[in-house]
Amino acid sequence: MTAADLSRRYIDAHNAHDLEALVALVADKIDFKRPDDPVLTSRHQVRERYATDWSTHGQAHVSLLRLLEAGSTVIAEIEVDAGPPSNEWYRGVVIHDWDEDGLLVRYRLYVGDSERPGAGD
Repeated sequence: MTAADLSRRYIDAHNAHDLEALVALVADKIDFKRPDDPVLTSRHQVRERYATDWSTHGQAHVSLLRLLEAGSTVIAEIEVDAGPPSNEWYRGVVIHDWDEDGLLVRYRLYVGDSERPGAGD
């Protein structure tokens, strides 16, 4: 399985809100960072973060716009629609680094556009 395949599987697990499938892709020790959040360093912390996120945003969906693979690193341009109650929407870039066992060891999210196209029309 390629790094790109692993990132697609991670995004698919996210969109299915399948916490067990998502966490199965995360290494015991991880360097996980999203804007405005503290760094998470364990699989358990990642599990708790997604469980909390999904408890309030059960309709959150990630669309994959573009994916670039370089060895064990994947750079994905994404569009996220968090759904109710916040209805937050953004485009950004997520970087996944995978180890030789196919586990996510580093995650970085960078947010760009935060207003839906045509929202100001």
